Formats: sequence, C-alpha cells, structure tokens
Amino acid sequence: MTEPVPRGRSRGRPRGFDPDLALKAAAERFRTQGYAATSLDDLVDATGLARPSLYAAFGDKRALYLAALGRLSARVEKAFDGLGALGLPLRPMVERMLVGAIQGYLSGEQGPAGCLLIGTATAEAATDPQVRAALSAFLEMEDRRIEGLLADAGSTRPAACARIVASVLHSLSVRARAGESRAALEQIARDCAAMVV
Repeated sequence: MTEPVPRGRSRGRPRGFDPDLALKAAAERFRTQGYAATSLDDLVDATGLARPSLYAAFGDKRALYLAALGRLSARVEKAFDGLGALGLPLRPMVERMLVGAIQGYLSGEQGPAGCLLIGTATAEAATDPQVRAALSAFLEMEDRRIEGLLADAGSTRPAACARIVASVLHSLSVRARAGESRAALEQIARDCAAMVV
C-alpha cells in the first residue's frame, strides 16, 4: 500500500506529518497486538503513512517499537510530575495514581489493552537486549519516582511501599487486559492505598 504522489511533489512524508501522532498510533497498535503480531502493514494502517515514510521517520519496525516504549516512559514521568504537583496526602495520592492508571489500561483500539511496556515488552525482553534495557530503565524510573512521591507524602517506608505500588500497577494492567471489571480494579487500588499508608 503506497501513498499517491501528487504531481510536482516528491515521495516522502505528507504535509502536516506529526511524528508524535504517528508514534502514538503505532504504540497503540503495538499495545493492542503485541510486537511480534504487529506487521509493517498494520503500522502503515495505524499511522496512515506509507512504508517509505515510516522508515524515513523512525527506521525499521524494531526502532519504531523502541521509540514507542521511550514515548510511553516519558509520558509516565510527566504523569508522576503532575501527581506530585497536587500535594495530596499519602492515601489519596496512591489511590489517584492507581485509579488514573486503570483508566488508561481499560482503553485500547479493541478494548482493554493494559500497558504497552508491561503487556508487550516483558515478552520481547527475553530475547532482545535493547527491549530488556528499555524495560529495566522504565521499572527503575517507576520505582524511583513512586518512592519519591510516597516520601513527599509522608510514607515511613517509601522504598518498600513503592515496590508494592509498582507491582500493583503491573497487576492492574494484566487484569485489565484479561477483562476484569473497572469496579474490581478500583477495589484493588483502594485496598493497596489502604495498605501502604
């Protein structure tokens, strides 16, 4: 499938090309289908770009996937910044963090898709050192940022509690993808928030 080339214009990215929107669309397709099951044709369909445009903008499929993982990691860090700026007490802050994640986990192209990193990178990390490094960096960032949020909110055991909260985040992603209800997921979030205070 190729883009039609208007007369007088060379092949390449279309006018108005937004790399972040294309990366977002590709990340969503990877999140829905996984890395291995997502073909270049799927990515062309998701982004609306022709193969040459995809290659020119992002490189090959693996490079596009790694860029999608990096984009998500940056977005999660930004969300942690926003949560920290609220200055919430410990329990409401943990609950808000978890419930906010649930909202994202329940979205997807074809229904609840969970987290791109937890849902897809864990499988690819077993055989791909770069994906393993990206996943490891994400988990380290997540632990560090949650620990900082908990410490700022008055936790007496921020490192231990951060690991518990991160583990619950990962479990919520898996459970959302498995079809667990929002009510059940939010109950887990409330239970976790009650435990880590």
